Amino acid sequence: MTLPASPRNGFSLVEVLLAITLLGLILAAAVGGLSASQRASTSGEALIQETNQLRLTHQFVRRQLSQAQTLVIEMDFDENPVRFVGQGNEVMFVGPMPGYLSYGGPYVQRFRLEPGRRGTELVFYFAMLNGYEEGDIDREEGIVLLEDLRQGGFWFLGEDPEADQPFWTRRWEDITRVPLAIELEIDMDRANGLSWPNLITPVHLDSEVLVRREIRTGADLIAPAERRQ
Repeated sequence: MTLPASPRNGFSLVEVLLAITLLGLILAAAVGGLSASQRASTSGEALIQETNQLRLTHQFVRRQLSQAQTLVIEMDFDENPVRFVGQGNEVMFVGPMPGYLSYGGPYVQRFRLEPGRRGTELVFYFAMLNGYEEGDIDREEGIVLLEDLRQGGFWFLGEDPEADQPFWTRRWEDITRVPLAIELEIDMDRANGLSWPNLITPVHLDSEVLVRREIRTGADLIAPAERRQ
């Protein structure tokens, strides 16, 4: 008499290997998903932080440039008053400072595009005007506002009194006067798509200066499309 076969207990080796393989695939997919989620979160936070820094820097630079005053920084070799220094890579002027950076009173300020550890940097320097001597603004380290830039430059708006026409120049020749408006161009070259918003700001000169010059304000002259021609 033949006895019926007893039911099989446990799993075969092939079934165990198959289960382990499937479990490994599931774990690998889960870990990959978590890693991708973490990278996306980190990248998103970094983008938000860089966007905020760019926005605050843009506002700060615009505010400071627009408040440039006609106070004398120093005297040049010919005893002419130096009120504004403007070149393609830097500007230097006198103006008020935010309360969190100053002790009150006007300050000599400079924005400069200079080589840094990671490409070009936008650096801000400042020194109190009261008791200022030549070179004082270089005695302290500047504040790096932006780094890893490809290139950039300043433009300055003036007006030809004879032709009654505005003009833009990369070098401000008349150190005794403040330009009517200032532009800062920056090429950021970011893979995340961030770019420097166009910055053109009129200098808010007081009414006495405008009457003495007998010219229009920077805000009136920015509009023409033929700038820099």
